[in-house]
Amino acid sequence: MPTKLISRFEANNPEISVNVLYADADTRSFSIEYLTSHSDRKHHVNLLLLDQPEDPSNHHYVFIKNMSALVCHRTKHGHKIHVCNSCLHPFENEGTLNRHIPYCIQHSPQQVQYPDPVNKNDCTIKFRSKQMQHEIPFAIVADMETFLTPVERAETEESSGLD
Repeated sequence: MPTKLISRFEANNPEISVNVLYADADTRSFSIEYLTSHSDRKHHVNLLLLDQPEDPSNHHYVFIKNMSALVCHRTKHGHKIHVCNSCLHPFENEGTLNRHIPYCIQHSPQQVQYPDPVNKNDCTIKFRSKQMQHEIPFAIVADMETFLTPVERAETEESSGLD
C-alpha cells in the first residue's frame, strides 16, 4: 500500500489512526512520512517504512511496538522516554509530553536535527550577514562599578571622621 492511501484506510476504519515514519540510512535518523489527523481514535498504530534502494516501488511497513526504544539514541536518559508522534522529540516524563502535544499538533510535522559532533565546523553558529546589521548613531560605555562604594568602608569612614 502506498503511503498516500493511508488516509483512505483511516476513513474506512474509524477506530484506527496511523503514523508512518521513514528511516534515513545515511543520517541514521527518522522522519515523518505520514502524520494522522485523527489523534483521538481508540487504536493508534506507528509504522516504519522500509524500502529497497534498488527498487523504490518495493517497500514494506514494520509495526513499531515501542517508540521509546526506537528513538532512545537521541538522549542520554537511561530510563523509558516518552516520544511526541508529531515531532519525534523525546521527553523524560509523560506530563511534559502532555503539555507539549497541544502546541505541537498546531503545526505540520517537524523534526529536530542536531549537528554532527564529528564535524566541529557544523557545531558552531556564526553570524555571517554583516550587511544585515543596523548602524548605531552613537554608543555609550559606562563602568558602573566606579560609582559604587562598599558598604563596610563607608560606615568606617563616617565613624572615624575621615571625610
